Amino acid sequence: MKVLVTGPAGQVGCRLVRQLLDNNHEVRGTILPDDPARDRVAGLDIELVEGDLTDLDYTTQAVAGVDAVIHTANLVGPHFELNNLINLQVTRACEKYADKLNRYIYISSSGVFPNNGENIACAYHPVDEMHPKRPDSEYSMSKYFGEIMAQRASRDTGLRYSIVRPSHVLSETKILGQFSVNRVINLLKKSQSRPGTELYMADGTELWHDIEKRAKSGDQPCSITDEEGRPWLYQPQDARDIAHCLVCALESDAALGESFNAGAPAPFPFPDGAKILAEKRGVEPLEVKVPFQYMYDHAITKAKSLIGYRPKGDLQTMMESAFECEAGETDYTWD
Repeated sequence: MKVLVTGPAGQVGCRLVRQLLDNNHEVRGTILPDDPARDRVAGLDIELVEGDLTDLDYTTQAVAGVDAVIHTANLVGPHFELNNLINLQVTRACEKYADKLNRYIYISSSGVFPNNGENIACAYHPVDEMHPKRPDSEYSMSKYFGEIMAQRASRDTGLRYSIVRPSHVLSETKILGQFSVNRVINLLKKSQSRPGTELYMADGTELWHDIEKRAKSGDQPCSITDEEGRPWLYQPQDARDIAHCLVCALESDAALGESFNAGAPAPFPFPDGAKILAEKRGVEPLEVKVPFQYMYDHAITKAKSLIGYRPKGDLQTMMESAFECEAGETDYTWD
């Protein structure tokens, strides 16, 4: 199959194109002429077409002649207008070839729910595909609108689509900062400024002050539980696993017209992550108890059962890979 990947040099895209090539697909990629991450795809047997996805003529030409489109390109952060324009032009281009495209795969985000409790309380846990969608940032709103565009295009033109929603995609060494005192403090501060979050203290208690006093540094690993001993939970996703999920959505007919959550095999307990970090760094983790359990989860049963999603990035594997990257290795593939 000939596949167009938007953003092939991005965090997900550069790993996706390698997996597509390994599965004997032909790859075309859209790339900005001055993309600073271009080296990520240097030497690969892919066709790169330079241009700007906000230009409909360019985007339409990029889609022409391919069998499928996987849309990974986006800007993380408050780029609502630009991300929406990119999504709109990619969708419009796909509509023009709706009768020829095998499918259009749109990468959304778990932020459309959202599946963490520090911004807005989840309706329930674990967060599955049926959870109410209440995007609460410019980024997640643009992702949600991208989903609506794909669904509308399907109704209007018959465009075959699938939606994949990653949960906090990580690569290289990024997971190493996720179980630290700094992250716990930031979560508590953020939640306390927003009444109604899952970590909000209605009596006004600012729990982070005691943690700041006890911590040796902000980088110290933090082993945090609630007062009943239930660990804080965090379910991100390795960038190689989201690439794998996208390939599953491409190659499975069961993916058509469906949306799929994608994440790690299971949520990571903060004490386990802190223990691995502490042993590697030769430091003691800070033991913390608070009145509530933090749950950042993402149910992936649907993707596992319908399209064969099998994520490899459990906690130990992701941490070991991050330490290897810290020593100068790359993590474009699981090898």
